[in-house]
Amino acid sequence: MPEWKPLKRRKKRCHRNLRENERGSPMGLETGLVILNVVFLLIAVFSIPFLFQLWRMAKNIAITLQTLNRSLPCILQNLEEITSNIVSATDTVNSHIEGLSSAIKKIQGTLDLVGNLEAVIRLPFFKTLVTLSAVLKGVRAFLNVFRSAR
Repeated sequence: MPEWKPLKRRKKRCHRNLRENERGSPMGLETGLVILNVVFLLIAVFSIPFLFQLWRMAKNIAITLQTLNRSLPCILQNLEEITSNIVSATDTVNSHIEGLSSAIKKIQGTLDLVGNLEAVIRLPFFKTLVTLSAVLKGVRAFLNVFRSAR
């Protein structure tokens, strides 16, 4: 089995290369700060229209809020009047419905009474009508025979 050996590290070489790049690099700390300042300046320039639009929107919202605050009491008063009118109309409709309900109950009672009365009267009256019809037919037949015999 081969013997295990630790890997050689090249830290010194890497640090040496890094140090060389820092010294000889054209992009130093000052250049990085200049780029960072330019980026912040661009962000500030491009955010100006957004902030202006936000300011105009806040101004319009303030005007709308003032208008709403002026007209809100009138709106609430109208809403209260509408609510009271709806309540009175509902009460009126309920009282009329109760009156109609009692009238309909009376009509139903009357119709039930007439129906029961019809059932009581119908049987004897129907029998009497059938009997009367039979008697009339018999009288007619008698009269026809009596006339023809003459």
